[in-house]
Amino acid sequence: MSELAAHDPAPAHRTLRDIADDLLEYQRVEYIDDWTLTVMATPGFTHGEIVDLIVDVVKQAWFSRETPVHWKMRAGDFQLNRTDDPQKFFVPDIAIAYPGSQNNREFRENLAMVVEVTSPKSPDTVKNDHVIKPKQYAKAGIPCYLLVDQEQGSWTVYTLDGDWPGYQVHSSGKYGTPVKLPEPFGFAISTDEWPPYREDE
Repeated sequence: MSELAAHDPAPAHRTLRDIADDLLEYQRVEYIDDWTLTVMATPGFTHGEIVDLIVDVVKQAWFSRETPVHWKMRAGDFQLNRTDDPQKFFVPDIAIAYPGSQNNREFRENLAMVVEVTSPKSPDTVKNDHVIKPKQYAKAGIPCYLLVDQEQGSWTVYTLDGDWPGYQVHSSGKYGTPVKLPEPFGFAISTDEWPPYREDE
């Protein structure tokens, strides 16, 4: 992970968001803080394996009738604007929405869960996954947030509570313990095959 910082505001005809949008054509970028673009390193092998396994389970849950919803998913390529500053955005590892969206705006409005898998070699992104993103995802009204912490070998499911601002911990556990998702998902994600993080990957 690296950061591109602009100490002076970009020219009126060329905003930092414009630059970020161009970079997204070939590089995963997030615009989180003022005048700073976070350029994401290529995810490690274990990161990619966990993302793929989660996507597979969610897809299979529909075909095995464990869930009544044929969930729509985007993995690593969905741009989610911040509600407090639409110029800034995140790119979740996995975004899961109700079916029927015809464009990105509708997909955002239909989001049911976002998933982040930490990348321990990038301390800034780990902090974002633990601190900044939960606040922003909750502000956006996304009902469920699954955080996988590779370094700790653990997972946490956060959900919204109408009587409390922000997320509350719904459940948590270590690798090997299934992730039991709340309704409307209603199925579990097995973690038995999640690979342990290796620093040399």
